[in-house]
Amino acid sequence: MKFIVEAFDKENESLDFEVVLPNDCEAQLAKIMNWSSPQRGDEGYNLSSTQLSSIEALAGKCFCDDKHLFQLTCNVS
Repeated sequence: MKFIVEAFDKENESLDFEVVLPNDCEAQLAKIMNWSSPQRGDEGYNLSSTQLSSIEALAGKCFCDDKHLFQLTCNVS
């Protein structure tokens, strides 16, 4: 499974950038997202500020700002 954080501009809703998460992060994401079942590969989730902070730590980089809306997508690799 491939997990990507997508950043959409709040004004025009265009996709400005993506952050690809590490390949081995599914267990950590399950805890952050409070998932009770495995992901299918076609899901998308709006992220709260708390979830974003945890995902930034998981990614090892800061990308959160007030100009974007952030979503996590789950894609079959």
